[in-house]
Amino acid sequence: MAPELHLDTSALVYRAFFSLPKTLTDPEGRPINAVRGFLEMVTRLTLDRRPSRIIAAFDDDWRPAYRVEAYAGYKADRPEDPPELPRQFHVLREVLDAVGMPVAIAKGLEADDVLATLAAGASGKDRYLVVTGDRDLVALVRDPQVAVVFPVRGLSEVAVFDEAAVIEKYGIPAGLYQDFATMRGDPSDGLPGVAGIGPVRAAKLLNEFGSLDGILGNLDSLPPKQKEAFESARDYLEAMKTVVPMVVDAKIEMSEAHEPDRELIEELVEVHGLGSSPVRLAQALSGER
Repeated sequence: MAPELHLDTSALVYRAFFSLPKTLTDPEGRPINAVRGFLEMVTRLTLDRRPSRIIAAFDDDWRPAYRVEAYAGYKADRPEDPPELPRQFHVLREVLDAVGMPVAIAKGLEADDVLATLAAGASGKDRYLVVTGDRDLVALVRDPQVAVVFPVRGLSEVAVFDEAAVIEKYGIPAGLYQDFATMRGDPSDGLPGVAGIGPVRAAKLLNEFGSLDGILGNLDSLPPKQKEAFESARDYLEAMKTVVPMVVDAKIEMSEAHEPDRELIEELVEVHGLGSSPVRLAQALSGER
């Protein structure tokens, strides 16, 4: 059965923006590199994977209020988007609508939550490939239904993570990844982790005690410094129970798939200086390539 591709659109657009030169511009001289890079990557994935469906998940709120309420530092120190980027998200939405690709969003939530909700619904013969640049989405991996695909070497190659690949890379099963991430921390999200507990130590402890709760229930078994680190981090760890898990029952709003609007595509190509990227994607989606 052909897989579905579920795109972490925001993460992939950022990757495209920083992978391609800003000298790729529209007729007014404004960068259009993120849009073109995203479209080319999705075209390549479409040709390689021949998916039954592609869904582009977008953030409605990249810093949801309930996560910030639980932990004020969540993404608090992220820099502002480069000024050339926000407009490109709007252009991309226009192009995706024109080529007929469904766009999914959940009010007040991140694209991660949309993707987690879609993944939670996979069963039986469903095969979902979640395409992202965000390592935290490996928590969604579940054989055989859900695998995660990461672009590598810019945008031209990908790595596919099933459960075996997650274990090989991180030393823990995908089902423990959120505990692993909580302990390790993530500076890009403003999450400090547990002091002195890096990825190797985190994996060792999770394999020994089975979960973060298992570790916290056996602190007397740890060396004194580790015990002290976990005790000092209790407030942080409690907040992470709200911040880290992805929502698996989000109310998703999704546009309908439809045949590409060739006339509109040509108009967008001319207005935004998109070259042949939208045309090639439309052809790939329609099975013309």
